Amino acid sequence: MKRWKVGSLNRTTAKQQEALIKTDLMKGIVKSVHVRVITFKDWAESYLNLEEVRRLRSYKDRVHSMRQQLIPFFGGKLLTEITPQDVEEFRAQRTKRDGTVPRLQTINNDHTVLKHCLNVAIRRGLTVINAASAAPLPDPQNKRERVLTDSEWMILYETAKPHLKPVLLLAYHLGQRLSEIVFLTWDRVDLHQGFITLRGIDTKTKKPRRIPMTPAVREALGDLAKVRSLTTNRVFLYKGQPLKRISRTFGTAKRDAGISDFRFHDLRHCASTNLRRAGVDTATAMKIVGHRSEKMWKRYNAIEETDLVNAASKLSTYLQTNTVLTPAGSDQVAGSLTA
Repeated sequence: MKRWKVGSLNRTTAKQQEALIKTDLMKGIVKSVHVRVITFKDWAESYLNLEEVRRLRSYKDRVHSMRQQLIPFFGGKLLTEITPQDVEEFRAQRTKRDGTVPRLQTINNDHTVLKHCLNVAIRRGLTVINAASAAPLPDPQNKRERVLTDSEWMILYETAKPHLKPVLLLAYHLGQRLSEIVFLTWDRVDLHQGFITLRGIDTKTKKPRRIPMTPAVREALGDLAKVRSLTTNRVFLYKGQPLKRISRTFGTAKRDAGISDFRFHDLRHCASTNLRRAGVDTATAMKIVGHRSEKMWKRYNAIEETDLVNAASKLSTYLQTNTVLTPAGSDQVAGSLTA
């Protein structure tokens, strides 16, 4: 690596000079001297073979993104030659196999893979600038706030097939992701203490989680435990085999319940919203559902009109209880006495 001296003892000024040098590097005005010269294609294949990358839950999607989109576009470029403008050009030309333009989120997914790939390259001293981080990543505005009403949930639950009901229950009550549910094994279910324990490898965030069961969940898992299979340790089965997918049965349940514009993942929104409405503090609720940041927690926590009405009612009760009312005309009486 080539090193530059900024010529200042002031930390703030030095940081400003560093930013200017990095900007010139991105624009290609200043050339950086590296020990290794490697093309994007060569590095991309090495990246996909890294253990830390292969362990990612999104690994298959990353392989597809790399080999179908990123390598064909960036493959012949040196890592040090990739600029933010190149990334923007990639986004502009990105199309599907049939030539149509994909959803913005799809393009963003490719962009995110590229950004992670270049970040790992920086850590290994292969480049100094992440051009994908410098290029804008537009917000797809795909935030969802769909939360079931109490009646919708009851109808959905009642119309669901027997093997689907406990799956829905864990998602609606505890906010577990589908993968956390279908791959759950009995060694992680403690019916005596009333907890489900997820290991780091079981969660999207790679953080272990200990989830308290509600009485309804505990009862449902207890019923399953009475008829559990001796050939598999998996909790959720269908016709004696580990449950793999629920798309068809979930779609049937929604149709029979008359529910539209609702995805299985939206049950996490329901769980987050119900925890807030129940008065559970944010830190505890985030621990149960598995959110790492308050920003994500707020995204999943829907505020509806009924919540606003309830807030006004609570405020009114508080004010009536804690505010000392001054009788009408008391100000005039007090004024005449002091005069």
